Amino acid sequence: MKGPKALIEEKNKLLAARAEDALLDRLPVDQKTLRRAARYLEPKNLKRIAIAAAGGSLLISLITSIGHDRLYRAAVAREMRKQLEPVKQKLEELEAQNLELHRQNEELRKLIKRI
Repeated sequence: MKGPKALIEEKNKLLAARAEDALLDRLPVDQKTLRRAARYLEPKNLKRIAIAAAGGSLLISLITSIGHDRLYRAAVAREMRKQLEPVKQKLEELEAQNLELHRQNEELRKLIKRI
């Protein structure tokens, strides 16, 4: 003869089987697919899914951060080029003056050697 706990467990199993059958009749999936999906809801698998989601989130955050860093660097480089443009022009003018002075110096040396 079965005890009360055994009867309750048997009753729960029968109710679960009936509920599963009723659910399977309403869903467009088969029993195999449903069991496979239920396996993913086990605590150890949920932990793995959570770790993968956190890792993916971290990766996306890192990529976004790198993108913002590159964007910032490009903006800073563009601004530096704008600010250095007048200095570069002045340097080119001084270089042209320097070449002209060297040319004049050579002419003066040639003139001095003749005398």
